[in-house]
Amino acid sequence: MRLDEVNWARLLPYSRGNEDAEFEHDFVAQFKVCMLSGNLPGISAMLTQMDSSYLVLPVEMRIKMCCILYELTTTHTLDLTAFSMCCAMLARMLRREDRLTAQDFTFDWRKLYDLVRNIVVPKIWQDNPIQQRSKLKNIVDLICEANRFFPQSAAMEVFEELLPQIQFNSMDRQILTVQLLTLFVPTARPPKGVELVTSGPQSTDPQRWLPTIFSLWSFNLRTSVFDAYLMNLVTTLVLEQRGQLRLTNEQLRFVFASGLHFFNLPVSRGAATLPRNISTQLRDSSGVYRMQAGAGLPLKEERAHSFARFIVYTMHDESSGGTLELFEQLVQMIEPFYHPSNNGAWSGLLARFLRHLAKELLQRSRAEAAEDCEVPIDARLSRSVRRRLVVLVRTLAMLLLFSKGEDSVSMSHSTLKHLAELEPDLIFRPLLDTLYTAIDSVTETHRMISAMRALAKLATTLSTFAHYPEGAQHIAPLLTLTLPGIDVNDPTKSYFALSFIHNLCHNGVVFDELLASGDMPEVRSMSKESTEDTDVSEPPELDMNQIEWATRASTTQFEAWIDQYLRRVFALMDNLSSSQDTTNNTSSSADMKLVMMASYSIELVLKQCGSRYYPMISRLITQFVTSITSLSAVEGMHKVVNAFVSALPELAHASLLPLCCERIAEEIDNGVGLTPSLSRFTRTHSETTLIWFATMLLALVESSNGRHLLKYKSQIVHAMKLLSGTCMSRHVYNIGGQMLHCVMLNLTSTTPCLTRSVPESVWNDSEFRDNHFRYWGKHPNVVDDSFSLEWHTPNMQEIEFAQELMREMVEPRIGELIAFIDSASEREPSNTENVELNRLVWILRCGVRGLGHLVPPPGTTIVADELADALVGGDDANGMPPRYRLDRQVPGGYVFTDADSSEYGEVMDIRKRVGLATAQALQCVVGRSDGNVENIKALILLGESVVCYYAVDRPQFTSNRRTWNYGIEGFAMDNTICEMPRIYASRRALLTQMSRLFHNTRFMPASDLFSDIAAQIAHLCLSAYSEVRSYAVSALDNIMAVVPQIKYPLIPMFVAELDARDESNPEKMMGALRVLDSLPIRRACLRDWRFFPAMVLALCRAQHEDKPQVKTMIRNTAVTQVVYVVAPVEPVPPGPLLEQMVNALDGANTDVASAVAKSRETCAQRYKFAAAEYIRLVNELVGILRDAGTTWRFAAIAGYYLDQLTSVRTAPEQQLVGTLAEYLTSDLMLFRESAALNLAQAIGMIKKRSKASNANIAAVQRRQQLDMRGGRALGAPHAYADLCERALDGDADAVQTPFVDNPACGWFVWPKTTKVYAAAPAGDALAFDSIEEASRPAYDAVRAVLFADGKWAEIARLFSVESTRPSEEEMFGGTRAGLFSQMFSLFGPPLLDRAWTAIEGLARENERVGAQRAAAEMIGGLLRGTKHWAQSGLDAMWTQLIPLLDTVFARLAPDTLRFWQAALQYAFARRDPRRYLPLIRLVVYNRPFDPQAEAPFAEAAKLDILRTMFGAWDWRVASAVVASRPRFLDALAHPYKQVRDAAAISMYTLSSAEFSVSYACVDDAVDDLARYGPLGRDFSQWAGSSRTQALISEMTHRVQAWKADVEPSTVGPTNFSRGSKTLLSFFYVGFRFGPRRLTLDHAPNILQLLSELQEHHDDDELCRLASSNLEFLSQVLYTANLSESVGTKLLALLDSSMWHVVNKALPLLCTLTFANRFTLSREIRARILDTTALFLEHDQIEVRQAASSSLTNMVKCASGHVISDINTRFSAKLQRRLPRVRYGRVPKDPQSYSKLVLTRHAGVLGLSCLVLAFPYTIPEWMPAVLVQLAECIDDPNPIQSTVQRTFAEFRRTHMDTWHEDRKRFSTNQLDILTDMLVSPCYYA
Repeated sequence: MRLDEVNWARLLPYSRGNEDAEFEHDFVAQFKVCMLSGNLPGISAMLTQMDSSYLVLPVEMRIKMCCILYELTTTHTLDLTAFSMCCAMLARMLRREDRLTAQDFTFDWRKLYDLVRNIVVPKIWQDNPIQQRSKLKNIVDLICEANRFFPQSAAMEVFEELLPQIQFNSMDRQILTVQLLTLFVPTARPPKGVELVTSGPQSTDPQRWLPTIFSLWSFNLRTSVFDAYLMNLVTTLVLEQRGQLRLTNEQLRFVFASGLHFFNLPVSRGAATLPRNISTQLRDSSGVYRMQAGAGLPLKEERAHSFARFIVYTMHDESSGGTLELFEQLVQMIEPFYHPSNNGAWSGLLARFLRHLAKELLQRSRAEAAEDCEVPIDARLSRSVRRRLVVLVRTLAMLLLFSKGEDSVSMSHSTLKHLAELEPDLIFRPLLDTLYTAIDSVTETHRMISAMRALAKLATTLSTFAHYPEGAQHIAPLLTLTLPGIDVNDPTKSYFALSFIHNLCHNGVVFDELLASGDMPEVRSMSKESTEDTDVSEPPELDMNQIEWATRASTTQFEAWIDQYLRRVFALMDNLSSSQDTTNNTSSSADMKLVMMASYSIELVLKQCGSRYYPMISRLITQFVTSITSLSAVEGMHKVVNAFVSALPELAHASLLPLCCERIAEEIDNGVGLTPSLSRFTRTHSETTLIWFATMLLALVESSNGRHLLKYKSQIVHAMKLLSGTCMSRHVYNIGGQMLHCVMLNLTSTTPCLTRSVPESVWNDSEFRDNHFRYWGKHPNVVDDSFSLEWHTPNMQEIEFAQELMREMVEPRIGELIAFIDSASEREPSNTENVELNRLVWILRCGVRGLGHLVPPPGTTIVADELADALVGGDDANGMPPRYRLDRQVPGGYVFTDADSSEYGEVMDIRKRVGLATAQALQCVVGRSDGNVENIKALILLGESVVCYYAVDRPQFTSNRRTWNYGIEGFAMDNTICEMPRIYASRRALLTQMSRLFHNTRFMPASDLFSDIAAQIAHLCLSAYSEVRSYAVSALDNIMAVVPQIKYPLIPMFVAELDARDESNPEKMMGALRVLDSLPIRRACLRDWRFFPAMVLALCRAQHEDKPQVKTMIRNTAVTQVVYVVAPVEPVPPGPLLEQMVNALDGANTDVASAVAKSRETCAQRYKFAAAEYIRLVNELVGILRDAGTTWRFAAIAGYYLDQLTSVRTAPEQQLVGTLAEYLTSDLMLFRESAALNLAQAIGMIKKRSKASNANIAAVQRRQQLDMRGGRALGAPHAYADLCERALDGDADAVQTPFVDNPACGWFVWPKTTKVYAAAPAGDALAFDSIEEASRPAYDAVRAVLFADGKWAEIARLFSVESTRPSEEEMFGGTRAGLFSQMFSLFGPPLLDRAWTAIEGLARENERVGAQRAAAEMIGGLLRGTKHWAQSGLDAMWTQLIPLLDTVFARLAPDTLRFWQAALQYAFARRDPRRYLPLIRLVVYNRPFDPQAEAPFAEAAKLDILRTMFGAWDWRVASAVVASRPRFLDALAHPYKQVRDAAAISMYTLSSAEFSVSYACVDDAVDDLARYGPLGRDFSQWAGSSRTQALISEMTHRVQAWKADVEPSTVGPTNFSRGSKTLLSFFYVGFRFGPRRLTLDHAPNILQLLSELQEHHDDDELCRLASSNLEFLSQVLYTANLSESVGTKLLALLDSSMWHVVNKALPLLCTLTFANRFTLSREIRARILDTTALFLEHDQIEVRQAASSSLTNMVKCASGHVISDINTRFSAKLQRRLPRVRYGRVPKDPQSYSKLVLTRHAGVLGLSCLVLAFPYTIPEWMPAVLVQLAECIDDPNPIQSTVQRTFAEFRRTHMDTWHEDRKRFSTNQLDILTDMLVSPCYYA
């Protein structure tokens, strides 16, 4: 059983064993009624009750519920609330129940797929786009959990659906396609006994289609989005298929290569960074639809997590080339980037990667260690492999320990904790040595704080004796060392020091001295030998005798530690700021957090300490309480004393309670506290001592159960009477009232007794006392039947004591309050009387709250509909144990439960009398305008307590739940393990008890008394005082949550306050708005059509108040609500399949049929009423829009509501649609924009409903489903790419072939069938020649407006109005274009005849930016709206449009070009190019590119328009453009840069567009890709078509020819420089805008030219382009074959005679080696390294330095034997010493001397590379290398300067760890290094 499935109720002293069965029976019966009647609110309410976190349903029931919820979610129309509830509940059930497998049931994946597809790619007519997008997060979570229940054979079905949608030439919906592929491909292993099907459409073998995934991956290498999603798919597959699927070495290397690029690590400084994302000309067609640009699924790109999981779950053994070896190489490469001094953008990602790695390793180890693990033995992780992996991860985590980033430090601690859970000896031995040193550090605060945090994080693991015995001996020393960390001057350090103590106590550490017998054994020292891992494969043997002796000996420090710990905590409390010491009512959050942690820790320490320390503890606390009475410490000491009582109640009472009572009586006898005062912030100095001891007394009684209080009964009662009855100071009598509440509650409550780490019987056992360290970290299993808790239940004496207090201190106050009210109604009360009233109200409130446990609240049976009202989406429902959210009360441990008993009646009578008095008092203050604010607030709180408080209220319950959640997170309990500390188990049981009490306060009947109190508080919500409003709104919110029915009579009152009046009251409006925006009111109004229309109309009409704050609140309230607004949904009974599932549920009773009938009738009546109100509301909102007096702000609010209320399920309203059409010509831009959006949706709904009602209209008849396999329906297989070209040539068959609008159809693979449209029919029939009858009035209303005389001229005038933004920021409006598209689609050519004059006029105004934008929007919408036009209408349109566009394109300006590009892109998106043949002829043939023209912008504009066209249509139009023979090459050396750049981009885009794969079917594609090997087919490079190859060859040839013609003396631009720029821009486009396949194939062939061009420093642009291309080329992630070729060609650059070329080529080789470490072969890497090493002896020193830098980076990635070879090789160069040459003399043989200097410099540089390659570690060979370098310090420069720089860098990088690193050197070596590292002293 999992931790979240534990039945905590069984631990309660009054628990019953049949509660689950009773709940299940009730739940099933009500759920069936709701389901069969289609009652969506009832379904949501029932699902809220059935939270799988707490209710352990039988497996059979769970299976049935899963099937029902899946069918309901995927096939029924649900509102957002019901949908979210169903998805969340189903996902939770699938995720948290391990026993459910695919053998129990399977899901049809296509239902979920269709649901996602419809939401993420919506149509214009779809309802509630905002809500639809809100559903996606829930759907994605559900898919992730449901994936393992998809049939294994569904993989090929998913490929059949998604592979035909792949078209990576553009990014149009490609991210979405990859996301869907990641989500829906089944990855779970097949059930036991099921054999894999290796071929055919029902194939279940992932080995068959895995090469397909890698092939798709190769399309977009090193792109963050695709890498992340495909990595996640492969990782999930590996995880689910453990033991059945193993990746090959090639696949492992491929994934590691991609993973390395995730981190985006810099290799060379100053280099341009390769873009991580691909950007294409047509990014996305989402602008065509009602969705955000680039919209996809809310799926996280968890790159670090996916890569970490992949590494962990592919690691099986230590074989060569396996994951372990690859990971070792990866660690070696990325280790320097973990060091604190190497901080950058990559640091956070690297830290997260490390944390995920450790966490996944821990999870895998635990899963494979479980008894029910199904992973085969040979597929599990061996201990030796795991330990090697732990050491590798530890190396990186230790570097992060003192990082600069706080998040990185925190993640390093989490990493070390996870690793320590696995192999503690490998972690704690080196870690403790580091932590000891860091804590001792005085000058480095950041290291000490990080060490404190690490100790707090690892405290539980370190102190668990069974897990790590050696850790026990470190607890006491570490506690002593961390004690100075409790420092008031450093709250952060203090918090983590206290957290360390807190976590130790939770883990069961006992603070008691033990005796160590015998002599002291030899103690293991934390030295070099102990911290090194002598044998990583096996854990070391432990000497338990030595460990136990050391542990016992260390406990002698506990006494001194406790003494100093308490003193430091007292000092902390005394110096921290307190809310009681200042006028500010809230303390600093940091201080409060610290105070809470100190109180938690001190309570736990006192609970866990031995009895021998009790006298000392009592003495210290008593001494502090009596010696300090500062109000600055009162809050902190209140918590300390509270902790003292909780831990040692008897000792605390005996020490402090009599003392406090005595001092209180003494102070009051002296007259302190008798002065009347209502102030909450100021007090007289004389009250300090009284408040101090009263607060201490309150702390004593607050945490004591009744048995402890009985002993001091008389003293407590006397003190309470003095404080609450005698004193008149508000601070004092408030404390007295709190004491009354606490005492009464503690006397009658059922609470856990004192809870230590072990039961009291074990605690008192001598064996435990003598060996308590062996029990550290040993926690009970809460599922075990033997586990139990001790509870305090009230006895008769305690009950009688509580009754006495009730009769003596509560009941008399009722009469006093009534008498006071009667007297106050006649005259104005004095100040003393106001104080007296406040005191009475406060005592009554505390007394009422103290009665909570005596009797249960009044309750009644609640039906499902009423449950739905309060439970759906309620904030307090989240996380509350739903097993108690029943329709009846449950046992709660109340004292009196017999309603007929006299005691029960007495308590209820007192509560009623208090309530009546409260209602009377509230009525009195509501009627007075001059009431005392403090007393009004007190009465509000009293009224709230009377209604809501029965032992627990919502804030109290929420606070305790948060405390539990904090404990869960802080202790990091594993949900799969049901073991936890007893302290946490006690808190969780107490939370269960509170949840039962809280449940019983819910759904009380709205009695007259409760309604009266709520009504009075509601009036106070409209008070003129802001403080009163705040109190009243909060109180009313709680009351409505407890008594849901009470809010309905109040809603009209608040709505009425927003109505226009002669004298508006802004304060009342603000109060009403706050209440209307509260959760209970908002939820009720949004669901209940009795109130929703009134509230909406009130908000939309509340424009009479000009106060800005009111307007802001109205807008915020409307915006909050509009997201959840939905039109009424007609209740639809379930279909036959779902009804059969529901009827199969157990627990049916005979009344179900009648209950279903009644529920259906109720739902039908409710819908009928809602539908009528819906129509009325829409008409009213339209009236608001039509009202000339409505301001723009409130008209916009009305428009927001209308947008969400419009539904395709109901016919569009005539008045609404007509108004929207008229508002197209409003003078306000906001109205026009809103009208455009809503009218487009309304027209779309008319079209949708018309098509649904009549299948014979033309728009429906042209749509077909054709067999598309292999492109048969388009002629011959693979002929579709030439179809547009043939149509342009006049081929009638090509023209008449059905249109395929999907641009991806056939690019990668042909689908079986696809949606096509028949060619335009002859004639002039309208596409929508028949309109649905119900939509006809709306249709006529729109038509009347749009066909009115002068309307289009007005539209043209207003839509072309230029905005206030600069012209360069004017944007093409997709919303407006969408409106025109819908208009022309519905009304056809007749509307164009009406609009043409206006459109033409705008288009010819080429000087006005606004006119051009409006014309582009209209024409773009027109082109897109002709989808269903007949041929005659199209011919007429093209006859008018082509000449106009020819004129427009000829007059384009820089400010207007982008509008027409956007218009064409909008029109072309997801449309067959053959729909626009006349336009293609215009762009391609009639307006050809002319490089010789003298108008450069005009020619560049031609290319931009052309590029827009084939950027949108890509491969479908490429052949047609190529056939036109564009003169791109003639622009190669064009004098204008704009033309050259446009030509380069056009050439590359057109050449890339010619690429397509076009497999005949998915089966063929999958099988063919598998034939290429494990990685499938490599799509990362492509040589291009023959035309493309000829084009690139010709460009290169011309550049080379121009290069030969350049004279050395030539100055200024030449054909060579201009042509080179164009050629480089061609390849640069591939890197920047993708796809890169052409660039990667051809750019390496011109490396020599690139290297030469980057030396043209007189031309900055040329130099930049060449350098960028080279740098990009070296950073690309290549596949294995291509990386070898690029590496060889880069090596060829080193043969150049120009040292500048060599100098720049060396860093490129270094970058290539790093970026492709896992794809380059060992041979080519060795060749690159050896070649680089040779250049250390180059004659030019710049080359030697570049080679040294490159070699350093290469050594970081080299293996051990390579490093050894380098060491040997360069050490040999230093064997021959230089002959001594006197200063100023010339060597005897200068040439030989210079050669020897060069050789020795090469040796020094080579050894320097070894030293600098390991900046943060000391390998065993490094000391000798450093000594060799030191011997060269006297050599001449550049040798001497190189040695100095090396040692300077060594000193900088090893400064922080030198205290450890120095242990690696011998004494002689240290002496030599000291001379080198320490600067010489002048006085030495």
